Amino acid sequence: MPAAVIAVATFGAALLCFILAEALFDTREAEIAETHCRSEAPVPVMVTVLNGLATGLLLAAAISLLCLLVLLFRYPSERGAVAVPLTAVGLVTSVLFMFGAGYETVRHEPATTGHNPCAFSSR
Repeated sequence: MPAAVIAVATFGAALLCFILAEALFDTREAEIAETHCRSEAPVPVMVTVLNGLATGLLLAAAISLLCLLVLLFRYPSERGAVAVPLTAVGLVTSVLFMFGAGYETVRHEPATTGHNPCAFSSR
């Protein structure tokens, strides 16, 4: 059961990091609205740090959920009929969320080819 506690704690901490990063990122969107140019509004360093921390926490949650899944298969019980599907869903959710966080940490700008960050500039 320590694996379940670790998974819940790390997933919760990762969500908290994302909420804080999104709150900090909102200030950048206000700057973009003022200047009409994405490149003139830098991404705050704390947003990148919090997204990276959340990615690491989600990796820890995925590893602990994988350990829990192995333990559930190794030592079957009556609770396994409910615990195995819930753990599998949690593992998939954690991994997908981790990839999204990692992508957001690396690339904050739109991925379209030929994107002009100042296309709607009034200057």
